[in-house]
Amino acid sequence: MNSKTQPSQLEGITYNDRLPVAWEILPGSQSGGERHRLDRANEELLQNLLLLDEASQDTEDQEEGRGLEHFKRLEAKVDLLLSLVAEMMTSNGGLPERRVLSLGTHGLCVHAEAGKLEPLKAGTLLRIRLYLDPQFPRPLDLCGYLTAVHADSFTVSYCPLEDALQGLLDKYVFRQHRRAIALARRRENP
Repeated sequence: MNSKTQPSQLEGITYNDRLPVAWEILPGSQSGGERHRLDRANEELLQNLLLLDEASQDTEDQEEGRGLEHFKRLEAKVDLLLSLVAEMMTSNGGLPERRVLSLGTHGLCVHAEAGKLEPLKAGTLLRIRLYLDPQFPRPLDLCGYLTAVHADSFTVSYCPLEDALQGLLDKYVFRQHRRAIALARRRENP
């Protein structure tokens, strides 16, 4: 699979990953109540992922053995529980197939083998379920319109998000983008 054959057509900051993702065609727009419930669930998910990320970064930054043994044990137990739940969901077919994708603050581009995508047309409304952290088996659930469809990829532009949710998504994508740049620099300069 060559994911560089077509530009992703995403604007702004993006990052690339291989994550479980599923989508379905929606016959029409969601009701205001349904959008509100999805936005609240998405906000909670992003807040939790950002908090977990901050907690692990803080732990990495602090010196070992400064009275944090209790919290480290608690964190290890939570990590174990999350990994067991994720493993059960994966073995039961609970998580969708992992695909190479580019995630941006206003859209995403999903790559697949040529001919493996169901027939999609530009302008179609999709519901995307994206598992940002397979260890935390809860999807980011967004709706968006197909802006480009190619043989091996499609690009979705999200429907407008509430300000709070957009801010959390911006922060999450920026953090992942920054981390990818830092890892690339470490590989270049060992």
